[in-house]
Amino acid sequence: MEYSTLPEGDTETKARARRRWWPLALLPVAVGLQLAASSSPLLVERLYSERLYRAVAATFAAVLGRVPFSVGEALLGLAIAGAAWWILSLLGRLARGRGRRRRVLLSALAGAWVASGAVYLAFVALWGLNYRRPPYADLAGLDARPATLAELRAVCERLVAASNRAREGMPEDEAGVARLADGRPGALGRAPAGYDEAARLEPVLEGASAPAKPVLASTALSYLGISGIFSPFTGEANVNMTLPEPDVPFAACHELAHAHGFAREDEANYVGYLACSRHPDADFRYSGLLAASVYAMNALARVDRDAHAELDTRREPGVRRDLAALRAWAERYRGPAERVSQAVNNAYLKSQGQKEGVRSYGRMVDLLIAEERTRLTSAR
Repeated sequence: MEYSTLPEGDTETKARARRRWWPLALLPVAVGLQLAASSSPLLVERLYSERLYRAVAATFAAVLGRVPFSVGEALLGLAIAGAAWWILSLLGRLARGRGRRRRVLLSALAGAWVASGAVYLAFVALWGLNYRRPPYADLAGLDARPATLAELRAVCERLVAASNRAREGMPEDEAGVARLADGRPGALGRAPAGYDEAARLEPVLEGASAPAKPVLASTALSYLGISGIFSPFTGEANVNMTLPEPDVPFAACHELAHAHGFAREDEANYVGYLACSRHPDADFRYSGLLAASVYAMNALARVDRDAHAELDTRREPGVRRDLAALRAWAERYRGPAERVSQAVNNAYLKSQGQKEGVRSYGRMVDLLIAEERTRLTSAR
């Protein structure tokens, strides 16, 4: 027979204390889950990315896919407003709380810790574990070993020539910049079609897709140097609507790559290009080829400026006008806010295991070269 020497009231007090303090464990649990997942990428792929996450993504697509605005953007706005209210309320309590300010501050810090833990655990469970899945090259069976300069130049030649051909016959605006068939909003709705086609060739890209959504605060994103943003809490791909039209299809497919479970930025770039290149519409195919050619040519410029300059002269006038429009957009919004945004993004990527931070964006070229190796092998 078990018994306790504590009075019943003391037992109830301990129970209440446990109920009050257990939420403090949410953040350590979330961090521990991420660390544990990093040691078992194949297990993450089989149990999470291919099963649990696909079910979550399909639910988000079915429930929120038909909502015409970004629920994630609305939630972010509410979160910012709530955080501002909480800070002002805390300052008010501290101003009025003479003699008990330490208790008020400790209570506020505990509340912030619990809220951070709940948000981070939701992030990890709903999407964040995709950072721990195997690299895309492994999943697709691509040979992504380090490239030679000759391979890089060959890929640049192919992409420059392919983007020149894809640009032919495209409608233009009054400045001679390529125009989308149905404007930016129409392109967002057509973006999932590229994934439908790509999944026929690459089963790893299977999964539900919903149209990308416009960002209402697009001007703010522009000053932060952000072309799009994925909401892991709602599964929505959101696109900056100030982007020049030639870049919108690629931006939409990049964000949809995140919705398909490809969290790493370099892989989302490649998957976005792949979806564009398989898209039934010419404007999407051109946008993907143009973006891929820019990434590859930038990589070439870092190692062989002469080769880059020579290949750059091969771009057709229409392509040059489109690239000039992209540069003008970046220049228009460049400033201190963009630099802060890049620093924050760099820290975030490193916290999720991308040790190269924003520099990992350039690794897309390795996948482009790996694709070229596969193509050349199949042609033999």
